[in-house]
Amino acid sequence: MPSLHTPMKAQTGAKAVLAGVALAIVLATGALGGATQDGGGAGLDEQLVAALIDLARAYDEKKDPEAAHFFAACAIGLGSLDEYPKGLKKTWENEVYYGRSRGGKALVDTAPIEKKLASFAKEYKSVVDSLVKSGKGISDDARAKLDRAVVRYELARGAHDYIQATQRFNELRRQMKLRAILWDFDMSSRFILAAWYMGETGDYLRDAKSDETSVWYSADVAFGKEEANKSPWGEYGLRDHADSLRPFAILREDLLNPDARQLALGRWQGGKAIKTMILYRIPRTEYRKDIATPTRRAAGQTVAEDRDLWKDVEETVKVGDKHVIVACYPYADEPDAPRVLGDGKRTELGWADPNVKDLNKCGTPIMLRLFIKGAPTDVQAELRKIKGSSVGSRLYLNRDERVDLDDEATVVLLPEKPLEKGASYTVSMKFKLEGVPIEKNWIFTTREK
Repeated sequence: MPSLHTPMKAQTGAKAVLAGVALAIVLATGALGGATQDGGGAGLDEQLVAALIDLARAYDEKKDPEAAHFFAACAIGLGSLDEYPKGLKKTWENEVYYGRSRGGKALVDTAPIEKKLASFAKEYKSVVDSLVKSGKGISDDARAKLDRAVVRYELARGAHDYIQATQRFNELRRQMKLRAILWDFDMSSRFILAAWYMGETGDYLRDAKSDETSVWYSADVAFGKEEANKSPWGEYGLRDHADSLRPFAILREDLLNPDARQLALGRWQGGKAIKTMILYRIPRTEYRKDIATPTRRAAGQTVAEDRDLWKDVEETVKVGDKHVIVACYPYADEPDAPRVLGDGKRTELGWADPNVKDLNKCGTPIMLRLFIKGAPTDVQAELRKIKGSSVGSRLYLNRDERVDLDDEATVVLLPEKPLEKGASYTVSMKFKLEGVPIEKNWIFTTREK
């Protein structure tokens, strides 16, 4: 059974992104065969794609960026050559990337989606069940059909969950003054397959040899195991996943990233060993090469042709001749910040001794990050309860051997005790970066429960 601690984060990079293309090619290849038991059948696939395009059109009319983009991306990823979803997907990517649309409004009524896709979920579930019965020793052809059916089944049964999860990530990012991210089909499909294998077998350790004879095994398991070392384990629903990252310091680094454009999500639910397994990743890859990342634009290095297309949403400070983007969590004026690091019982790896043993007694970490490589100096940081005394806290910086933070200039203030329920706190941070004095003060309030 997997550890209940959050595994240490893994290294990410362009190789993982490029590898995602392979699965997209597999998923987008022609007919799957005539009979349902052969992986769904071309007819069923075509009907699913048509339904996805209908949903993309409906949520485009509702001006829902996450839902419209999700259905368009699924239709394209599952083989649609229709120009409409291609154009819709590109349009919404531009809208959120330029900052004109912020997203972050979660669906309230998911019934239209569930009703539209319920029959497809049932059909693909029957395909999965029939192929799984063959057990170990499954042929390569049958395994390829199972992989295709698993992805289609998961998307048909859980489309509303993936959309709401993306919206909740964007709700947080909007509050942190960061532009929205959109769900990525290619990498998420790989996560879905990896999560199913790891959840069904309990084989999640990166260094353990995978059981290639398992009916659940796919070529994406190694990728999933590597990425799983970033992801929280525990009883979190997909829609609650953005919230589950908030009490962690190391894992929330991606969430604070202003250059992020994509969100990869895959899940497994059921079985006995783990109630829920969710894999996630927020890569820094670009949707389009002709539009610069926000931090590059802030530094005056944009290659976007029309600067007026952009809507500035991030907070910046001047460091030398650069406008550097600042992000923090808990965010300013947050009314519902977590009280403890982890959940008070489970924390995260990546913290060096002698601090690991009592991390589960600490309060939620206060993190300020400037998106420029460098280390803050002359740091003064304080957490104080409003109308109260200073809160005893430990100070951590990037390049500190005691914690595995990335290389952007970062200050982490870790309260030595859980914060009080429903209490308001002020944060004060002063430091120098490249000799430039930086100061930021803000207030947040903890949740009642």
